[in-house]
Order: sequence, then C-alpha cells, then structure tokens
Amino acid sequence: MTNIVQSIYYNQAPDTLQRGIASMLHQVWPDVCPMPGPTIPKAHDKELNARSFYSYINEKLVSYAGVVHKTIRHEGQTYNIAGLSCVATDPKYQGQGLGLRTVAAATQWIEKQKDIDFGIFTCKPSLASFYHHAGAWTVVPDVVLIGSRDEGALSSESLDVVVLMRLFSEKAKAYESILHHTTINLDFPDGQFL
Repeated sequence: MTNIVQSIYYNQAPDTLQRGIASMLHQVWPDVCPMPGPTIPKAHDKELNARSFYSYINEKLVSYAGVVHKTIRHEGQTYNIAGLSCVATDPKYQGQGLGLRTVAAATQWIEKQKDIDFGIFTCKPSLASFYHHAGAWTVVPDVVLIGSRDEGALSSESLDVVVLMRLFSEKAKAYESILHHTTINLDFPDGQFL
C-alpha cells in the first residue's frame, strides 16, 4: 500500500495520470466532469500552469489536488495568486486522511513559492473546517470572489460557497486592508472559477 503524495506540473503529467485524474473527478462530480473517452478531459487550463498533487494505493489513483496560479489586478495592485482546484478523493477511500495529506502537501508547496502573494479559492461551507485543518485556510466572509466582470460570470455568492484565503507575501500583508471587505476578480475565461 502506497499513499505518499507525489507532485508534477499537470501540463507535464503523462496521459495515464491525466486520464486517472479525469476518471476520479468524474466519479466525484459526474454532473460536472465528463468521463474520459478517446480524448482526455483536461482538469486544468494549460495557461494556469497547475501543479498536481496526488497519491496512489495499490497503483490506483485515490487522491488529488491541483494548485493553479495566475496574476490578477486588484485595487491598482498586481498580485500573484494561487488556489486549490479539483480537490478529490476516490469515494471508496474517503475518510482515511488521504485528502488531508494531499491538501497539506499542496498547501506546503504554495507556502514555499517565493512569488505567490496570497492563496484564495472557494469550497462548500461544510468543507471549510477540512481545509483549515489541512492547511490553515481561513474563511473570509467579507470577500466575494468573481470569475470575471462579465454578466452571468460565476461568483462565490451565486455558487453559495465560502471564500478561503491565506496571505503569504509581505506585499499582501501590507495591503491586507484592501484584500478584505471587497470583491476580488479572478479575470478568468467564462465558466471558470476557483
């Protein structure tokens, strides 16, 4: 039994790993994530240069978390942000701490990046304590996250999710006041969100 958390950039992951990720995401979210066929559905947009964290048990992919990063503008400042994405554990293996270890490894990787100003993403309210336990992610109830300024764009309010955040750089800590009581625009293509 192996469940060491491994890591690779998603864009460099072999097809077998990308197919395994797509299959597990389909198991966890069948309505949102398509089942892989001849073409493997991409878990992450290539431009987001996602870092993948994953573990196997008996050569079966059982846990996954992606870290996407991009640059955004907010209140006249430019920030490099990172967020967890596509966090999932095979339903047959849930409750064993696999997701906790995977998210902890992903969070530790973000912490070590010198160029990340802050981390931000959303989750269902019921999962907030899991992310806090796994990586000290804190709910910021005064922040609304939007996918873009386009009409009908996804938002934390429309999806009924909570926003989780951690400040990493000295710059983000210095501008903490403008990163609260605000709406943060991810400037994503239509339909994308964190």
